[in-house]
Amino acid sequence: MFVYAGIDEAGYGPLLGPLVVGRSIFIIPSLDHDAPPPDLWQRLSKAVCKRLSDRAGRIAINDSKKLKTKAAGVRHLELGCLAFAHLSGHRPPSLDHWLDLLGETTHHSLTDLPWYQPSDDRPWQPLPTINTQGELAIAGSMLNSCAQRIGIQLADLGASVVFEDRFNHMVAATRSKASVNFTFVAKHLLHIWEHYSQHHPTVVVDRQSGRTRYREVLSQSFPDIQVNVIEESPTRSAYELSDQPRPTRSMKVSFQVEAEEANLPVALASMVSKYTRELLMARLNNFFTSQIPDLLPTAGYAKDGKRFLQQLAPHLPALGLSENQLRRRA
Repeated sequence: MFVYAGIDEAGYGPLLGPLVVGRSIFIIPSLDHDAPPPDLWQRLSKAVCKRLSDRAGRIAINDSKKLKTKAAGVRHLELGCLAFAHLSGHRPPSLDHWLDLLGETTHHSLTDLPWYQPSDDRPWQPLPTINTQGELAIAGSMLNSCAQRIGIQLADLGASVVFEDRFNHMVAATRSKASVNFTFVAKHLLHIWEHYSQHHPTVVVDRQSGRTRYREVLSQSFPDIQVNVIEESPTRSAYELSDQPRPTRSMKVSFQVEAEEANLPVALASMVSKYTRELLMARLNNFFTSQIPDLLPTAGYAKDGKRFLQQLAPHLPALGLSENQLRRRA
């Protein structure tokens, strides 16, 4: 049995909004655990494709930056994320159920972040937000039939949503955004180890920084596990984790540049992260633009995020808010 997982993030660099670190885990029962990672785009080619121009009724799965367009918004992200959620047996009717599915329950304290809080006049967004239920049902049925026919299972979707207050607290403590991001990558790696290490999973992580050596940080996250280096190069850093003294459990972890281009689980993790962040940014924008009519929405990135904060600054005292609550640390 081959267990194939991918991890990626959205929101590492912005000035506003959450950081989201997502994962997806696939199981191919007919494939040996020591096989090379399969091309799931090719295996699922009746239902999915990589490029938007090749869709012809199929579901586009790719790096989220290539699927969110000015014209389509989150349409393609949403179709892919919710169709694969259907494949794992879930049909979240609203954003709070989507967060619960990803393991990020809405019990998180948002008392200092009212732009996310639900209320009578600002309920959680119903899903889907752009696609119709009919479009989603067709895509989900097509994907399910294809996956069943060739023997591929989606075992799990998950995400860690790091809201602004938590992000700032962790950056202040570590003085490093990269360390904060890796904390949640490690959280996903631990989840995969705890649930699948007896099946010797292969995990691919999209590499976000110039770091090429991960043995030390992996050993810190897995203090009782042996970490061996397979490869450390400018484009790929690979390791094998195994328990001792009898290595009955193991896991291969690879940090790769542009991993979402070659690994569908990473591309799907990228989409889950981006879709989740976009839904939460929609809440942020709705909260502030509904109270300040001339305020234009923002995606939260540096230049436009600064514009948004400058326009918002005179109104924050009346809202009982400060810029420090909104603005993420660099």
